[in-house]
Amino acid sequence: LMWEKHSDDGSIHDKDQTYTWAAAFAGKIASLNSSGFAGHSDWRLPNIRELRSIVNHSKQQPAISNVFNFGCSGICTVLDCSCTVSSGYWSSSSRAHGPSVAWVVFFDGGRRVAFYKSKSHGYYVRAVRGGF
Repeated sequence: LMWEKHSDDGSIHDKDQTYTWAAAFAGKIASLNSSGFAGHSDWRLPNIRELRSIVNHSKQQPAISNVFNFGCSGICTVLDCSCTVSSGYWSSSSRAHGPSVAWVVFFDGGRRVAFYKSKSHGYYVRAVRGGF
């Protein structure tokens, strides 16, 4: 899998941007694909298993490997940093018995990392490509 890096520069990659579930697809993912981000136009929202696979339980605040969280101080771009907020990130996986909710993965370091949340709430988005 190839994961999008997050920046701290006010761009579409900015670590502070949140989206409703629908806007994650229609806004962020569509923009990455139409611009050919990193030379690719097949970016997507990760499913719950893919997103949980990058949680690092030996770390906290954020509970993620250094490759996803380095050099994030001051203004930085995806060329020189990768930022992760210790909060919830949307997956593409809707809850089986509740189409109005989807699974969200939290990178705060708690014991339970995945919860289902209303699709109308705002959460972070880290795009991915490849796999399936």
